[in-house]
Amino acid sequence: MKLYTECFWDDWDRIVDIYVEKSDRVPEYINDEKTYKIVVVEKGTFGLKIDKRDYTVKAPAIIMLSNKNKADFKIMEKIKADIVFFNPTAVRDEFSYERIDAHDFDSQIGTIVYQDFVMILPFTDADVTQPVIPISLNSLERVKSIISSLDVQLKGQKDGFWPCRSRSFLMELLYFINYSYVIVSSGDDKDSESDVTFSKIVEYLNEHIGENINLERLTKEFLINRNKLNDIFMNESSMTCMNYLLKLRLDLAKVLLSTTQIPIGEVSARVGFEDSNYFTKVFKKHEGMSPKAFRNQ
Repeated sequence: MKLYTECFWDDWDRIVDIYVEKSDRVPEYINDEKTYKIVVVEKGTFGLKIDKRDYTVKAPAIIMLSNKNKADFKIMEKIKADIVFFNPTAVRDEFSYERIDAHDFDSQIGTIVYQDFVMILPFTDADVTQPVIPISLNSLERVKSIISSLDVQLKGQKDGFWPCRSRSFLMELLYFINYSYVIVSSGDDKDSESDVTFSKIVEYLNEHIGENINLERLTKEFLINRNKLNDIFMNESSMTCMNYLLKLRLDLAKVLLSTTQIPIGEVSARVGFEDSNYFTKVFKKHEGMSPKAFRNQ
């Protein structure tokens, strides 16, 4: 089975190491040793053994499998799932399995490369996160939307940017999973009201990162006043809610700028800025350089 996408353009011999499959069963090649897998379970319930660990998975959920994981599925209810197969070199050329196995990545390799490595860290380090993540229905819709856009690029190949756009949607998917479920929930168990509210709002911000979000929308959505909302974010992140949203947007923009060559105006729209000139102004203010200069660097 070819778990990658070949270019069908004449005279353009190109392979993108990403493949999307929509299925109502678990494919026999789910334990392929050359790819990482993101399994987005829309419907169904099943038992799952990954290596020696047992899980009960109930939709909606995300399962993250590395090339080394051996997963055994025992279906209890008929499933429906989207599966993204990818080689980590689809994120960055530097991320070969040889270098990952040698733990040849740390904060010394450069901030940008390391930030991209964080996106695949859950696949490489079992201590970072559990491989099975329950998600909300809203998150399911967000994830399915990203995968659908990825699938359109891989199958449509409408213009010369399709390899970059495919990579960009893969990075957006990894970013959403990490910043909504892995990074925010890492560390000590959190069960206070403010902790739960913070996690839910961050999840919401990532679900709607490309939309017009303001304090009024958030206070209505979560039935909370502005002062309490900002108090929660100051306690959890040392910044206000809207500054946290801005950080999320700029972090995603940096990921897209550093790993793809899609137009800067497209990056701007993807991270919630309708005006690309305003995006450039804000980016330069916070990062000390323009998006173009950041990409060139």
